[in-house]
Formats: sequence, C-alpha cells, structure tokens
Amino acid sequence: MINSLVNVFGKSAELSLADKNKIAELLKVSPDALEAFEHSYDKNVLSSDYRSGNLMDVFGKEMLKAERPEDLTEEDYDKAYEIANRIIDELTAKYLPAYGLKYEGMKLVEKEEIMSLPKSLRPQLTSRFIHADISDSDVSTHAVLSALYNSLDNNKTAKERLDYYHLFRWGLDLLDLNPIIYEILSRNETSMSYWLPRIMPAVKNSFFKIPETQIIKCPLEILQLTRVFDYGEITETTKKIANGYCNRAFTLNPSKTYFVKTGTFSSKFDFRNAKVTGAKEVLEIGEYLLFLQCQAQTMSSPLNNARGVITYGISTTNDWVVREYIEDKENNPTIYKGMPLHTEYRVFVDFDTSEALTVVPYWEPEMMKNRFGHQEDKNSPHQIHDYILYQMHEDTLMERFKENKKIVQDNIEALLPNVNMKGQWSIDVMQNGDDFYIIDMAPAMTSALREFIPDGMLKKYDEDWLPLLAEKQSKLTV
Repeated sequence: MINSLVNVFGKSAELSLADKNKIAELLKVSPDALEAFEHSYDKNVLSSDYRSGNLMDVFGKEMLKAERPEDLTEEDYDKAYEIANRIIDELTAKYLPAYGLKYEGMKLVEKEEIMSLPKSLRPQLTSRFIHADISDSDVSTHAVLSALYNSLDNNKTAKERLDYYHLFRWGLDLLDLNPIIYEILSRNETSMSYWLPRIMPAVKNSFFKIPETQIIKCPLEILQLTRVFDYGEITETTKKIANGYCNRAFTLNPSKTYFVKTGTFSSKFDFRNAKVTGAKEVLEIGEYLLFLQCQAQTMSSPLNNARGVITYGISTTNDWVVREYIEDKENNPTIYKGMPLHTEYRVFVDFDTSEALTVVPYWEPEMMKNRFGHQEDKNSPHQIHDYILYQMHEDTLMERFKENKKIVQDNIEALLPNVNMKGQWSIDVMQNGDDFYIIDMAPAMTSALREFIPDGMLKKYDEDWLPLLAEKQSKLTV
C-alpha cells in the first residue's frame, strides 16, 4: 500500500471518496505511509510544473525567477537601478518623514529619464506619476460616490439600491485610485488597521496572544499598479522600488520568517505566497505583497458575479501587513500548499452586550470536506491531497476544539467589555500547543459560518464610509 501511495500524484487517474477515505485511515496509523504520501505530493505536484491556469494557484516566488532579456546591457540595469533608488527616496520622503529625507527641494525623476530606459526596465511609478486606465482622476470619485448616493436613495426599490451598492463596492476595489478613493479605502472596518489597534490593549496580559504585527499604508502610487497591470506586466525596476520602500517602511530581520498579507487578504489558500523565509525573500518582501494585492484584484472582478459570487471586499484596503510567523509546535499536517492545520476557533461576539454568541470550529468538517471532495476541482491533485490530510486530521482537530471551546469562549467574553468596538464581529483564535492567538476579525454579518449563530441573534451592521454625508445618511445598513 505504501508503494502505491508514491504513485497517487504521479498519474491522472481519479480517486473515489472511498479511496481517499481509505488512504486517510492508513495515514492515521502509519508514519511511513504519511511520509511517502507527502513525498509524492511534493515531488509530483509542488515541485513540478503543474499549473491549473488560475492565478490563485500560482506560486509567486517562481515568477521572480524570470530570465533577463538578452538584449539588455549592464549599463541599462545600472541606469534603471539608479533611477529606482531615487524613486525609493522620493516615496520615502513623501510617506515616511521619520526616515529623515526631505521631499521639498529633492531632484525628482522626470518622465524623460524614464522614457530613456528600455521599455522592459522602465519604472511604472514615481512619487508624481502613475499609470491609469482613465486620465481624468475625478471619474473614479464621481462613479463611486454616485453609486453610493443611489444606494441610499429610498425612492428606489430595494433591488435597485442593492445593485448600486454592489457597484459602489466594486468601484472601490477596481477603479483608478485618487486621494479620495484612497481615503475611503482607509474606512473599511474589516481591514486590519481598524480592528487590531482596538483589541490589542485588551489582549495585553490576557489569556490570548497576538502575533507581532507591523502595518503600513501602501503608498497610493504603488497600490495603483495592481489596478492597471497584471503581476506579470510589472517590471523588474518597479518591483525593486516596492522592495526598497517596504524594507524602509517595515522593521525587518533578515534571519526571521514572516507571514505577509494585505489588510483583508492573506492568500493562505496557497500558503507558499504568505510565508517569507530567509534574507533573500525578506529583501524581496515588497514583491510578495504586490503579488498578493494583484491576486486580490483578480478575485474582485465583477465577472465573478455571473457565477453568483460576490467577491468585492478582498482588495478594499490600503493596508500592507507583515506579521511574526508562528512556528508549529504540534507537528500538524499541512493543507493549502504548506499551511499547518492548527485547531482554530471562530467566536461570534456582540460588543454591545459583551457576550459570545457562539463558538464554531473554523475548519468545520462538513464545509471542508465539501470544498475538497465535491467541488468542480475535486480531482485536482491539490484538492485530493487536502481532502485526505483533512480527513486524516479531523478527529484530532475536533477533539482539541471540544476540549478548549469553553476556555476560549470564557476568555473572549472577559475581553469584550475592554474593547472599544461596537456591533457583532467574528474573532478567529488559533491554537498552537498551549498558546492561543487572536489572528483575525471581521463583521459577523459578512463572516463565513454565520449560519451557526443561534436563530434571531444575528444583527445587521452599519458601514460608515463617508461621515461627511451625514445630511443625507452617513451610515449604510447591510
């Protein structure tokens, strides 16, 4: 049987659920079988040229290895990098005043200098110049605010208001950025820069921990790149600018491992893109954050609505985040291309009443096995692997969940009166040995697993995007 496991990913034959379940049962009791299974997956899938054609399956680090064009000279690169360093200084002076560079009087990069470079080496931004889909930056503002205004018009039908609300949210994610749209992004309460500072004081010296976290506001000029370019179109010089800026904006230790995400998106479903390890990768952290933002932009497309999927919100942020990576103490199996399958708890809370509404397993068994075993891509080698590993580990996950559910709930409830937040939220807790980390939060109304909240307890919530619109209606109930 162990020999046959080596070939599970080396052939295209489909496996039935019964076959997958048998393999999972074997892996529970045989470390040798588990080792053979994981070795086969790594060799035949993760380390191979397997591609699904979906950007969400792309290993971003592989895209960094593109060969340089043969027609470029070292002089071309030296000139491009000299200009890139000046642009890094421009952005630093503009957005990081504590660094000590003065923007006033700085010799700024001119368009003529950029155009003198070979096209494949041209920087695609400076502190003054950006690419845009539409030259008039006011178009984005008008489109977004008009959609918001119409979504609040009580003379329209409920369906019409909802359609306008969808347009407003898609506009925030996809249209050209300008200072007004950029500031509206900052008002997204789901983004980490909103909720993390509000819960941190209450967590200090409590039962819970929070990973060491750094959050920056990604400069508008860098963020705009992901709205007009596919990741593969971003030049090497532009990536160098993102890397240089991020290594100044974040305080990074090249010998450490980090977990990177935007304020609303972590790409945890391909964990290779979320984990940054070693000096080389740390120096390239801006590239990884750019890649994550490009993934988020792709997922926000209104084309997904044709399939009945509302996907805006994934890129409704200007936060870029670097977090301490929590090393696994429990030797958990991995899913999602390298993510340790920790026991996690989603606690739904009401800050107004200081109560926990319910606690549910984040890796809820029915949801997870449906995802890996019954969706269109169920015969993908990744889904086959993750179904089997989840099935193997399910009993352990649920035993840990049941053992600690009450402890987690009681300690969350103890925090609530000391947190300066309102309304109903989900709070995600990750267990790692005897440590419990609060790792994520979101409004309950938009959180997965909200169907487990007891009937009649889930409330609507108010979104406060534009408080200056108070004369009409500053809050939008969803």
